[in-house]
Amino acid sequence: MNEVLVGSYDQLLEAIKKIDTSNLSDENPDYVNPINSKVLEEQKIYFWIRLYLKDELSDVKPGDDFEICYIKSGETLVTKFVAFGKKNLNRDLDNVIVNYDPEDDKKCLCLMVDEDEMKTSQKIPFIRTLFKTSPYFQFQVYRREELLFSNLRTGVICDYSDCDF
Repeated sequence: MNEVLVGSYDQLLEAIKKIDTSNLSDENPDYVNPINSKVLEEQKIYFWIRLYLKDELSDVKPGDDFEICYIKSGETLVTKFVAFGKKNLNRDLDNVIVNYDPEDDKKCLCLMVDEDEMKTSQKIPFIRTLFKTSPYFQFQVYRREELLFSNLRTGVICDYSDCDF
């Protein structure tokens, strides 16, 4: 059986060696079948924000829009609330999850923003430098009072202890 496969392999190899590749060019006028491509669906990439609240928000729903406002420059960026963080999500030194509790942590909001908005908007030069995984990241120093998060549906401004971009 192996001898048959080896023989077939050798025949195929010899046939490939006989192919004339000297006249292969995209500039050949006889070339009438160029490669066509069509993008069916573009891939979406999102940046994630974890907003750690001092107290739970009573009226927050997945899909709510949260606005980030940097008050020094008036920059605003709208993000989407997707889910709450999870309680007791412990990781080991290799960043592998060792404990998982499916219970929601109502003091941790997971917000997301579309990467395209980050790339195209020239109105957020400071805010986009905060995202650690973006190409615009820079170490910044700011006061917590200078960065406001507010729920656009309810108008509530979040009292938060930390924010992880």
